[in-house]
Amino acid sequence: MTTRQPKPDSNGVSEQADTLSGPPTPRPRIEILNPKPDRLRIVRELSYYAIPVLLIFAIWWLAIEIFSIKAYLLPYPHDVLATLWTERVQLLQEGWVTLQETLLGFGLAVVVAVPIAILVTFSRIAERTIYPLLVITQVVPKVAIAPLLIVWMGFGISAKILLAFLVAFFAIVVNTATGLGSLDIKMVHLARSMGASTWQIFVRFRLPNSLPIFFAGLKVGVTLALIGAIVGEFVASGQGLGFLTVVAMGSLKTQLVFAAIIAMAVVGVGMYAAVEALERLLIPWSRTGARRGMEALS
Repeated sequence: MTTRQPKPDSNGVSEQADTLSGPPTPRPRIEILNPKPDRLRIVRELSYYAIPVLLIFAIWWLAIEIFSIKAYLLPYPHDVLATLWTERVQLLQEGWVTLQETLLGFGLAVVVAVPIAILVTFSRIAERTIYPLLVITQVVPKVAIAPLLIVWMGFGISAKILLAFLVAFFAIVVNTATGLGSLDIKMVHLARSMGASTWQIFVRFRLPNSLPIFFAGLKVGVTLALIGAIVGEFVASGQGLGFLTVVAMGSLKTQLVFAAIIAMAVVGVGMYAAVEALERLLIPWSRTGARRGMEALS
């Protein structure tokens, strides 16, 4: 009596071996990622910015229609947009001056504020002596000292840079010092038990831990620096968007005033977006964690 041998398959493996080996292992699915950007996500992100702007313009237009407001008091939105286009060269020139004043004042504030925040964090004496002085300088209205700065430094760009520096300085110092001091003391003790020096603790633990709060201070500071520069242009200047606003208001060119205000807003939003982009580049983990936390709450 002959025994029927299992026939080998095309790969030379017998049916019996296939039976003994159990059910076939499922082949892993290979998902091909779409390199093209998600257009729906881009449209959704843009709508977050476009919808509020359109709503503001709609309320603006309805207010003029309902209350019959004169054009020299409140012009129509489309007239302001037309002025933005016709006066684009002048707005770009004055906006460039305001941008320079703001960036220089903001940069000076960062350069001075960060070392002071580090000193305040590591020295109790500095904290007790410097912090009250910083608070005193902050509570004094900058509009009150702007004329003094103009008298001392003239009508050039220096007074506007200094005013932008004074307005932005305090927010950066406070946020940086808060971030540097927010490291858990247990983490410090653990690092010291492993032989880490004060410098190593600062570089590897304290500095990365402070970056989210530090960038929050930068985003507040850059907007405050713009306000300081424009206040200086209001008081005394021959250039800048603030100067253009004063001149346009004096000649009752309300459309140009609104166009200058929109240009100020564009400059401010652009600088804020630049700081936020730098934050995403340097500490992407911070924004990812915040996004996951919001998704968990929702």
